[in-house]
Amino acid sequence: MGSSRRLVIVAQDQRLASVVQSHLYRAIQVTAPIVRYEDVPNLLTPETDGDLLLLASDPADASAVETVVRETKVQHLPAGLSVLETDAVRASGKLDPLNPYIAERFAWPHHPRELTAWAHRALAAGTPFADPATESAAETIRRRLINHTPSLTAMVEQLCIASAHDVTVLIEGETGTGKTFLAKLVHDCSARRANRFLVVSCGTLSGNLIASEFFGHAKGAFTSADAVKVGKFAAAGEGTILLDEIDTLGLEHQANLLRVIETGEFEPVGSNETHVCRARIVAATNWNLADAVERGTFRRDLYYRLHVLSFHLPALRHRPEDIGPLVRGMVAKYGTKYSKRLFSVCPEALRALEAFPWPGNIRQLENVVQQAVLTSAGSELKVHHLPPQVLSRTDAPTVMMPLPTGFDGTLKQTREATERANILRALEKANQSRTRAAQMLGVSRVTLYKKMRAYNLLKKDAPITYPFDEFNQRAGNA
Repeated sequence: MGSSRRLVIVAQDQRLASVVQSHLYRAIQVTAPIVRYEDVPNLLTPETDGDLLLLASDPADASAVETVVRETKVQHLPAGLSVLETDAVRASGKLDPLNPYIAERFAWPHHPRELTAWAHRALAAGTPFADPATESAAETIRRRLINHTPSLTAMVEQLCIASAHDVTVLIEGETGTGKTFLAKLVHDCSARRANRFLVVSCGTLSGNLIASEFFGHAKGAFTSADAVKVGKFAAAGEGTILLDEIDTLGLEHQANLLRVIETGEFEPVGSNETHVCRARIVAATNWNLADAVERGTFRRDLYYRLHVLSFHLPALRHRPEDIGPLVRGMVAKYGTKYSKRLFSVCPEALRALEAFPWPGNIRQLENVVQQAVLTSAGSELKVHHLPPQVLSRTDAPTVMMPLPTGFDGTLKQTREATERANILRALEKANQSRTRAAQMLGVSRVTLYKKMRAYNLLKKDAPITYPFDEFNQRAGNA
């Protein structure tokens, strides 16, 4: 029958794995692939319903087995889970708490017939496990999106084009919507994946140091330049450099960046030696750059250079179907990090999280889930583990702001009204602490200050503007 990815052996002990693999081949003429425990997340999707045979040759393997079982169950993934253990592992009793979550437990070498019968059943028709070594870029992109952000699977075709061609890419979306994740996905599926992926947060750089950070500097270029410094464009090598919050760059630095994109050339500060940038450039912004061009704060020629391929990430409040998969993936991640034995999320907790508007988007959601996992006890994440601000907002009725008669606001005005209102709410919750408000919104303090200045929020008597949800929905779909 050859090889089948309907049944996969997972093991730390490669010797035992080879013995079990040979037994299965003799019994059913199928070569079951062998993978390591750390590779399992790359195999699983909500569609793959094959069976994993988790091998434990030593009591120390129990932790790895538990991690796979717990992360699979908490994410509601359909893969079947069975365990093959040696006498030493069974005598330790370390895997006994997993009995409610696994299909079968085999003692090796005492249950060869039972193992063979199980393997026959595991080969039933269904969706096989992914093979990261041979899958196409489209399959990789779709697998990584469908696990946590299924609403974005419509972007697969465009993301494949972005991965296959060395062109500049612009990613737009509110802060915390997953722009870095998307840029990393493009990099990981491109020919540059073996090289570095470097993120530069433009909003955190002070104006007089941007050139030095981007292009490096020569020794003695300025007062504190005690040694030669390699800039980000050189450090990225032949990898990918993500320029996050590119809208915060001044016009002078935009001109320098335009030259790098057009010619690949730049000079370190204080040097006449011309260097060549070999990295691919991806830019991200939480502002509409087309509006910035019209306002004269962003160069039109640079915008066109960046806009070869562009992606818009809708706010999390406009894609509620992603909240469940995101929450379960985060519970799996932080459950492992903090050694919590969480196997499920209760429906009430999930409904509360789905009802919250998430002004800070995925970044804010992750902070809340991380806190909830830390305070949890038992095998299920419950609603009382969630922070009060989520529960209080959930209990409050949803108020739809009436649209004024004849309202003709643009998408730009709608987006700015949304951001302005979110900033005001964050400041109110943080007792006017900009540092805490920035953390809640998932942006740097510098970015928050710039947005407050742009929205005239540095004055105490600034009027409060609330977003119009109907128009936000249209902006998210634009």
